[in-house]
Amino acid sequence: MKARSWLMTAALVVVLPPLGHGADGLQGKFTIAAEVGTQSEVSGNLMQGASGTLLSQPITVTSVRYRDIYAPDWRFQGMIGYGVTARSEIIAKATYYKSNGTGIKAGTLSGKELQAFFEPNDYEEVGFEVGYRFYLSSQARLKSYIAPIAGARFIQQDILVTFASQEAGSSITNIPFAQHCTVPVFGLDIGFTFGFGKNFFLGMETGLRYQSAMKQFNYLLGLTKIDDSDGRWTAPVVVVVGARF
Repeated sequence: MKARSWLMTAALVVVLPPLGHGADGLQGKFTIAAEVGTQSEVSGNLMQGASGTLLSQPITVTSVRYRDIYAPDWRFQGMIGYGVTARSEIIAKATYYKSNGTGIKAGTLSGKELQAFFEPNDYEEVGFEVGYRFYLSSQARLKSYIAPIAGARFIQQDILVTFASQEAGSSITNIPFAQHCTVPVFGLDIGFTFGFGKNFFLGMETGLRYQSAMKQFNYLLGLTKIDDSDGRWTAPVVVVVGARF
């Protein structure tokens, strides 16, 4: 099931009535959790459309979305939290995501089909997030919550692009495209946990994230617009295993 479908499912769980009751709320309690899942690219262009010349030949580059290049892959997160009231806690997360890219049709060169290949093939980022998690019921075994989130992500490598047209017999390789950099991220989590015994729980979490565009190189004269990437919206989906004490 795609991440956007899980987003709708989790939203329904958030409004479910409480199931069972525990002894007390969250205030003064610590939470630790491991989160494993994936994410879907919701919107945003990695490459913008433009026209000009390349290798003394007319070129037309079409816009390319992040989700056209990067397929969903594993996302790993660790979380710690501390209950500040009976129904809320401050949380902090460390995040890691890596995705494999693919080549794609990206326009024409002298009227012939043009392919674009982004290098390195693996997109990799690490990051951190902090948030305020509010539980609709803190004393139930089934605890649903919402949490505004803010943080940063660290893009680990420069991104290069290669343009190639087999029909035209031309290619230009390893064009500087986007710089490794730090970008802000913010969004909203929705999810739930289900308690097993006094301390342990399982759950699921999804939501939306927006991260700003990477820094561009503006390397190709006349085609500097192509690396004016959009910010991107993503929808992470993770399974949660944790303890509260």
